[in-house]
Amino acid sequence: MAKRGRRKGGPRYKKVSISLPKRLYLILNGVAMGDERKLNRLIRGILEDKLMESTVTELEMYLGRVEEEEIQKNQETDDK
Repeated sequence: MAKRGRRKGGPRYKKVSISLPKRLYLILNGVAMGDERKLNRLIRGILEDKLMESTVTELEMYLGRVEEEEIQKNQETDDK
């Protein structure tokens, strides 16, 4: 009988911190009624729903936008 490999311990999820615009944070915090746990659950739910609906190509487009914005910012600072 083959042995199973040992399962790694530790949390099942990875912890990630994100920066939100203040206005968006205030809106989400209002929906969560000021409760941090509800706020985290709300953000997690929004992200999971969006990821379930998106394809890999659509998600890669977000990376392309970020890179384009960084290039534009660098060009603007170089022009000054």
